[in-house]
Amino acid sequence: MTTRTRKLDFTHAAQGARRYRLADVLPTVKDRERDKVTGLFELAEDDGEELFVGDNAVPRARRLEGWLRGEQRERLFGAQVTFTGALAASVQSSVLFEHHEALRLKLALTDPVLRWTVLGDGSALPAFEHWAVPFAITNARYENLHEKECA
Repeated sequence: MTTRTRKLDFTHAAQGARRYRLADVLPTVKDRERDKVTGLFELAEDDGEELFVGDNAVPRARRLEGWLRGEQRERLFGAQVTFTGALAASVQSSVLFEHHEALRLKLALTDPVLRWTVLGDGSALPAFEHWAVPFAITNARYENLHEKECA
């Protein structure tokens, strides 16, 4: 365990290895190390979870957003707009829109949107018109959006 990953949630893998979510690890990458980020994506293993972003997602998403730079923020914003449009076009969206702000934040934690946001890989993006409602149903929870993080 390093100081970078000390406070990150993890699961246990074979032989006691710790597995961390890539979206949680990225904010620990320093500016001078950003050229190594593509390698982290290459090393990352698919956890098989396309929709559920896990617990404590809002503060995790905010940390990730705070780490993003210029074009990355723009790509995330575009994905959020597309997601919102797809959700609004759904018949089921009225109930889900109660959770819209949290869902918009959590979107960055999904594998396809994370790959698009950080690397610019457009082929990773899901077809939002089919993906938005299942994502929203899976992740819609009442969460405090104004809670401050403890150091």
